This record gives sequence, structure tokens and C-alpha cells, in this order.
Amino acid sequence: MAAEMFGVAVSHNPEAADAWLGLHASGVRRDEALEAMDRHAHSFGALRWKLGKPLASRFAISRYVTSRLDGPRDLWLAVVAKQLDEGWWDLARQRLSSAVLDCDETRFLCARYAHLTRDWARLAAIAEPIRDPLLRDQSQLYVAFGLVEQGFLRQALRVLDPLPQALGTQMEFLREVADLRGRIEGGSAAGPVSGGVYVESITGSAPFRTPGTGGDRAGSPARESGSAPSAEQRTAMLDEAMAELDAMVGLEPVKRQVRELCARLRMAAIRRDQGVGAPPEPEHLVFAGPPGTGKTSVARIVGKVFAGLGLLERGHLVEASRVDLVGQHLGSTALKTTGVIDSAVDGVLFIDEAYALVNSGYSGGDAFGTEAVQVLLKRAEDDRHRLVIVLAGYPDEMDRLLSANPGLASRFSTQVVFPAYSADELVTIVESFLGSQGDALTEDGEVALRACCEVVVADGLINQLGNGRFARELARKAAAVRDLRVHDLHGSSGTPSLEEVTTLLAGDVMDAYQELKGGLPPTA
Repeated sequence: MAAEMFGVAVSHNPEAADAWLGLHASGVRRDEALEAMDRHAHSFGALRWKLGKPLASRFAISRYVTSRLDGPRDLWLAVVAKQLDEGWWDLARQRLSSAVLDCDETRFLCARYAHLTRDWARLAAIAEPIRDPLLRDQSQLYVAFGLVEQGFLRQALRVLDPLPQALGTQMEFLREVADLRGRIEGGSAAGPVSGGVYVESITGSAPFRTPGTGGDRAGSPARESGSAPSAEQRTAMLDEAMAELDAMVGLEPVKRQVRELCARLRMAAIRRDQGVGAPPEPEHLVFAGPPGTGKTSVARIVGKVFAGLGLLERGHLVEASRVDLVGQHLGSTALKTTGVIDSAVDGVLFIDEAYALVNSGYSGGDAFGTEAVQVLLKRAEDDRHRLVIVLAGYPDEMDRLLSANPGLASRFSTQVVFPAYSADELVTIVESFLGSQGDALTEDGEVALRACCEVVVADGLINQLGNGRFARELARKAAAVRDLRVHDLHGSSGTPSLEEVTTLLAGDVMDAYQELKGGLPPTA
């Protein structure tokens, strides 16, 4: 129940870091939640402070130790720990390079990084002051491993002698300590224990590359042997993606089409396993619809669906537009477009307002945009087993783009049409958003909200106002109008009641609506 509520909250307000914290605490979509909390760290804690409600989660700072996720420092630690888990060393190094070693948790993550990068001198210096019993056990195991790698076996045994202490109930930790001690005493550790550096498990994990040796591509995590998700993880990923899709307001035609796509690919995989037909492949897609109808969110879900079906390795989403792909001179466009595509391999590349790639208004044609399209077409074919490209934009403009380029039309044959939101759906989004902030409408406020939504739909303004974005912005502005009203009523010294600071009146909604509508360009 909690996971469902927080899932609805973040779908309507993706910038609510505390709602993402609740989703993380519920155990659902934890990786995505951590990424979102980090992206919107400026609002981390604001909603909890406003409502006066405590909320915290926990994260794995190491293989055996979890830590509380509550404040900004905890969030920083959780992100670094995740980066180390995934092997994103450059990102971790950027954060750790400015770290102040003022707590055991920070020291431990710096020690983990030194262990992974074989910086044995720094590892010993950083690990020594760690006093937290759990973190000290594991950091001392890192130190012992480093000593063995350098051939200092007696010193390594002295470090291992008191272990384990706090981690004495962790059987895997006990096995790692016993295995390393046995190798030393048996003479099989004379010299380096292994040719690579291992994360957490010294004896059983796949080695990471040493920084500087490169990965699959610049800026991306290096692929590791044995790192592909298990069948159980893929099933969970697929179930999670479909649950996210179901939780979205409206979009019934879109949901049905995504389910049909999922079913078709899944049945193709089953037929393939039974020796019938060719193996399924990811499909490039066109998302046609007005702004604010959830195209980006659905693209992210599609990535998870393809990853859950085993058609993509990661299923992550990379967002881009013309400015990200097109350079300032001939030749630079190919480099920019290639770089963006490289970052999306094994996942989804979402190109918003894709029709802007080819601008027919330029005299002599759009050479830069055409160059970007040619690179996209080539990579769409060459990397079709490892990449999904989604072209998104208004339906009419997307039709013109595909009609003008037969190559695009042939490779992007599956089109998903996103309808504008109805008045009922807009009301649901606003009320859900307000509920996630701890706010509520009076009965008159509900009447005013419905009237506003019905008017913008009936007058054909909803696409100009941005559909779901209009609903979220209406909720934000109505709350801001309420806050100003209550502040003016009580002044700087008065203390309003909880009901006053969490209740929106009809006037709050109408004032917010007029402000949003007034921002539209005048009609002819």
C-alpha cells in the first residue's frame, strides 16, 4: 500500500525527493529512487519538515553493513556507495575527491575506493581511524587483502587475527576471512592473491578493471563478466515496470499498446526457446502526442520492460534533443550524436521533439540535422540488438518527419499515440499531487478545480498548457497562493493552524488557474 501511494506521488511530482525516499523505504524501485533523490537533493527533507512527519530508509554502505538514509549527508553516502557497487569509479572519485574525513562512513567509502583501485598506502591510512565496529571489520579485511597483494603475509595475518568481531554472525564474511587466512598459511598466497581487485568478496566475485584501463565506452560503467541480471531479477524488473505503467493516470490506449508489445516479444522468446522462429529483438519506437502526456515516463518503463525480457542489458534511459545531437560545424554533429548514442547503448535513447532534427526552414537545407539523422539511422541498424531509440513529438510533426525520410519510416514502424488528458484525469493528477504534499481541497475547492479542468479541455487549451504539467503546476501555484494568503492573514508573528496551512480554498485554485492561463500567448 505504501509503495503504491509513493509511486503515485512521484509520478505526479518527480521532483519530490521525500516521496522518492518513501518509495525507497518501501523497497520498491530503489535504484531509481536513489537516483531521483540525488537529482532533486535540493528538496530532500523539505516535505518531511513541512508535514512534521519523520521518514527514513536504509542503504547498503557495503556488502554486509547497512546505514540510515535520512539527511543530506546520508544521501551523499548512499549515492557514492551505489557508484562503487556499480563500478562507476570516475563518478565516485569526483565526489570522494572533495570529501571531508569527518565520520567513519565517509572514511569507509574512501577505503573501499582505495581497495578497488589498489591504492594500498592510502587504504591503510584511511582505514586506521575507523572505529565503527562493523565498518572496521570490513575495512581491516581490505587492509589484509592489500598486504597479501604486496607480499606482506605476516603483517596480513596480524591484521586478520582479531577478525571477525562485530561481523561474527555474517557467515559470508567469516568464509572470506577464513579463506584468506587459509591461503596465507597454506602458502598459496605468496604474491598477489589474484590478477584483479575484487569488490567486497575477495574470493568469489568478478574482478573490476583498474581505473584508466577503460570500459566499454567513455563515461559508461564497464561491463563485467557475470554481471547480467538473473532470471529472477529480470522477472522482478518486468513486474515492476508493468506496475509503474498501471499506476499512471489515464493513458489507457498507451498502456494497452505497451502490454501488447510486451506480450508479443515474450511469446517470440518462448517460440524461440522451443525452436520456432527467430529470436526477438528490441524495437525502435515513435511516441506521438502533445507535451505533458507521460512520453518520457513511458519510455523509461519501456526500457525496464526490454531489460526484464532480457532484450537489453541495462534498460536505462538517456534523454536528448536537437541541441544535444547537432554540432556547430560539419563533422562535429557526427561526433556529438555518436557520443550520445554510445551513452544509451544497452538502454533507451529518448529524443524529444525529434522533428526538430530536420529543419526545413533553412535555406539550402539542414545539413547538420541531416547528418545527425544519418548517424541515428546507421546506429539504429548496427546496434539494433543493444539499443532502443524512441523518437517523440507532436503527431503531425512526427508524421511529416517520417514521411520525409523513408529510412526513418522503415526503422521506426511502431508508433504509440499518447492522447491528451481528460478533465477527470487532470483532477485526479492534481488531487494526487496535493495529497503527496499533505494538502487537501475544500468542497468548494474541488468544485473550482473540476471547473478549471473542464474549461481548459473544452476550450482546447490543454495541449498548450502541457496536460500533466499543467495539473502539477496548478497544484503548486494553488498551494503558493494559499501560503501567501495565510501569511498575510497572520503576519510575520502569527502562527496559523495545521488546517490553515494544509487546506486550499476555491479562490486559491482560481487565482492559480488565472495565472497559468494568463501565461498563454494571445490568440489571433
